[in-house]
Amino acid sequence: MTQGSSLPPLKKNDGKYVLIALLFLLAAGGLWFFFGTDDSASQAEVVEPAPEAPAREQFASEIEIPEEDAGPEDAPDEEPIAKPGGPSQTGPEGWDCRGILQAAEIRDVINGQPRKQVQTCYERRLKDDNLLQGSMTVLLTIGGDGSVKAVSAEGSLNDGQVYSCVKRVAKTWKFPKPRGGCVRTSVPFQMTPKL
Repeated sequence: MTQGSSLPPLKKNDGKYVLIALLFLLAAGGLWFFFGTDDSASQAEVVEPAPEAPAREQFASEIEIPEEDAGPEDAPDEEPIAKPGGPSQTGPEGWDCRGILQAAEIRDVINGQPRKQVQTCYERRLKDDNLLQGSMTVLLTIGGDGSVKAVSAEGSLNDGQVYSCVKRVAKTWKFPKPRGGCVRTSVPFQMTPKL
């Protein structure tokens, strides 16, 4: 006695339905692959200029925004104090900053051109998303010469384009020379559309 399958034998037209089911599965897999993969990293590198939109009256005149990247990897020009037990050569994020800058000195710089540059970064993005609003804190490492050596941005605004723009402009800011070495500080910004 031979043991067979518990499934009924295939009829003449059953192969057609199996083929159709396979085609649907292949099509669904292709659609998932095409639409479901995350290619945002490759899109972030290819940036095409946006068409020039007419300026709204609520926006201030545009301020020049530098194109070079901002980050700790293009920093150290000076020898900071290394953290005890740490490596002797570190990037700005690992510096033991104990310098002093008065809050008024930082505020005087930020309330000038930097505040306008941050506002321009925000308003450029606001043209694409008119509901964009929130808070942003810019974390700065100011070197012994008064230049910004490292910068990062975070907050409820949570917009990568604004953060990237702010990082670029912050690298151009110049503060008074801190007393006693580098300084770390944070600067809050509240971003809301003008009415």
